[in-house]
Amino acid sequence: MVAVPEGSAAAIRKTHSYFVSGVTGGRKIGTDALILTPIDKLRAAVVSELESSSLRAHLDLINSKNQFNMACYVAADFTSSHPLEYQLNVATGQPCGDPVLDWYVRELMPRLWKHFDPLVANMIVVACYDFFNGVGIELLAKDAGVHWQAPNFPDWLRFKTGLSSMYGLLALACASDPKLPTGGLEKFIQTIPDVIVFTNIINDVISFYKELLAGEKGNYIDMCAQKDGVEVVAALRTLADEGIFVRGCVLAALADEAEYRANFDAYAKGITHFRTSSPRYRLWSCLRRLAMIDLH
Repeated sequence: MVAVPEGSAAAIRKTHSYFVSGVTGGRKIGTDALILTPIDKLRAAVVSELESSSLRAHLDLINSKNQFNMACYVAADFTSSHPLEYQLNVATGQPCGDPVLDWYVRELMPRLWKHFDPLVANMIVVACYDFFNGVGIELLAKDAGVHWQAPNFPDWLRFKTGLSSMYGLLALACASDPKLPTGGLEKFIQTIPDVIVFTNIINDVISFYKELLAGEKGNYIDMCAQKDGVEVVAALRTLADEGIFVRGCVLAALADEAEYRANFDAYAKGITHFRTSSPRYRLWSCLRRLAMIDLH
């Protein structure tokens, strides 16, 4: 674990406080932001669904790894040790070597077209393929600096590794749509690019401290810092500013679509709380002083 100087930690705390307030409409980081939302009912529904699938024999193992909550990280962990093998197996329909991934490819993915418009289902699947490929590319490029004549590489790679286009489609959908989320797709489709950017920024800003502690290089903020010739803490603040600005753009674009605007607002607050409260992101150790200040 890398020791983070107090000066840098203080700057990170300040940026996180500013960012969380900006993307949630003024909420502060108190202890509530660091406490997980109860998911007992949702978890029970997920378990019930999986008990009727090919994963029923693997539920104890999945539960021990906390993969119900972090299913996408299974793919990330697997492709870290098999950076190209998994992409090939998915493309050719071969077994993936992991029960969760095999279940996703063979059972969950084909059901998308039963619940979504074909266009939307296609976009979700493409987003997942982009994620798998992006993880492989990220591994190949992690030790390479950003070439000064290739400034668009960080953004291109980030779009592949974030699954954000899938999140955007699902987050803005309305239960009132006759076939979720097709009924109102034309009402919010133009905001999807900004929702993608926003989602990636949420993840990058809140993941920053965890990745800094781990000494990770080659992540999006690190590449932006290299590209702009600044310290990573300064790049973090710049990205936080962009996230707040993009949130405002989406809300403004949906000003005449109250239901979809409310969906995005709820999504922004929910995805932020999910990440600040998840132990994966190590924010309690960084923000506990700030939380104590806010509470008093």
